[in-house]
Amino acid sequence: MEKYLLCIAGAAVDMFYRSELYPSEGDFTHVKSLGNKIGGCPVNVSAVCAKKGAEAKLLDMLGTDDDTTPFMMSEIQRLGINTDYIYQEKGVINGKCLIVNTNDQRTMFIVDPIRPYYVVDKRLQDALNNATYIYSLMHMINRSFETIEPLLEAKKHGAKIILDGSSKYDDPKRLQTLYKLADGMFINETDYARLQEATGSDPRKVIFNNGGLFVCVTHGSKGSTLYLKDEEIYLPSVSGLQVIDSTGAGDSFAGCFIACLIKGFDYRTALRYATLNGAYACTVFGSTGGVCTFDQLDAFAKEHHYGDKL
Repeated sequence: MEKYLLCIAGAAVDMFYRSELYPSEGDFTHVKSLGNKIGGCPVNVSAVCAKKGAEAKLLDMLGTDDDTTPFMMSEIQRLGINTDYIYQEKGVINGKCLIVNTNDQRTMFIVDPIRPYYVVDKRLQDALNNATYIYSLMHMINRSFETIEPLLEAKKHGAKIILDGSSKYDDPKRLQTLYKLADGMFINETDYARLQEATGSDPRKVIFNNGGLFVCVTHGSKGSTLYLKDEEIYLPSVSGLQVIDSTGAGDSFAGCFIACLIKGFDYRTALRYATLNGAYACTVFGSTGGVCTFDQLDAFAKEHHYGDKL
C-alpha cells in the first residue's frame, strides 16, 4: 500500500522585502523587494517531505483569475509535490505573505486566502482515507471543511492526523473538536501557552486522553521537546549557526519529522533529523530553505558537531 503525506490547504506567495528603518519610519515605510518565493506551511512541509523521498500530496484551491496561480503551480511542481488535488476555481483569492526584514528582525503580514469549503466527493474522500499522515494548521481545517466528518472517516481507515498548533484560536469550541482529531501536534512554546489559555485545557493531556501519539514543542534556538504518552525527549538546537533567514524553519522541522515517520524511523531519530532540518533552513534564504536530503543533513550535523554527545 502506498504511503504518503497529504497536506491540507494553504499555498501562498511569500513576498520578501528589506527595510532599513521599519517600523521607526512610521506611516510611510520604504522597502526594497527581494523577490517572491512559494510558501505557506503545508507547501513547505510537503516540499521538505518530498525531498526526503516520501510521497507528498497537496490539497488546495487556487484562483483561476489570480495572477499568482501560474507561478504557484509551477513552483509546487518543481518542488516534487503531487498536484492531483489542487483545484482551480473562479473567485478564489490566493494567500500571500509579506515579509519585511529589518536588520535581524522580521515582520510578517499574512493576507488570508478567500475560497469556499471543499466538496468532499468519493475521489477526495479516498485520498483522505488512504493517506498515511494528514497535516494541516488547525484554522485551515476549519476553513477547508464544513464539518470534520471527512477527517473522522479518514481516521477510521488508519490515517494519522497531525496538526500545527501555531494557529488562529478564533473558536474555542471548535478547538476542542480539533483536539479530538489530533494524533500528533507541532507547536512552539509561546503558542502552546496561548492555546492552553484559549481552551482552558492542557493540550498534551487532552491529546493523549483522546489517544494521540505525540506533541512536539519547539523552543527556538534552545531546541525542542517531544512528549510521548510515557516518555519525554529533549534535544538542543544546533549551535554556531550563521542565520540568514529563519522563515519556514518550523515547517522544515515538521516536514522532516513526518518524512522520518513515513520512512519508519523511531521518534528519537525523527526528532534529531527534524532539529537538524530546522537549523539548516535558517542558513538558506526563503521558506523552502529546509528542502534538502538526509545525506545533506548528515553532512550538516558533522560540520557542526551535532550529535557528538547526544
